[in-house]
Amino acid sequence: MTPAGATINVGPDGLTPEERLYQETVRHLQKSYSKKIKPLEQAYCFEGFHSAPLTPQDIGSKPMILLLGQYSTGKTTFVEYLLGESYPGAHVGIEPTTDRFVAIMNGPEPKVIPGHAAAVSGDLPFSGLT
Repeated sequence: MTPAGATINVGPDGLTPEERLYQETVRHLQKSYSKKIKPLEQAYCFEGFHSAPLTPQDIGSKPMILLLGQYSTGKTTFVEYLLGESYPGAHVGIEPTTDRFVAIMNGPEPKVIPGHAAAVSGDLPFSGLT
């Protein structure tokens, strides 16, 4: 977060220096993986005993945190505290209220994307169960 009244340096591409560095680093990681690591995974059939090769979305996605726990233990309240606001679909009550997975992601506006739509979107780091 930026303190009130602070200026943010944004380049002609609309990115801050930190965002530009992040994107450049991700591109280098994607290139290194596809040229050096992925061929080894394919040669030794890594997919057969662990997982499929990574996609560019897997490498470029931001870190994820998973919160699990019994109902009414404060998971939603904790997330709202970290965000500094409520998020779409959040309900707090004494009975179980969030009985599904919820992915909270940064974006220009709050919105809810159904899980099946998120699983097939090429822009998001999610996939269906196999």
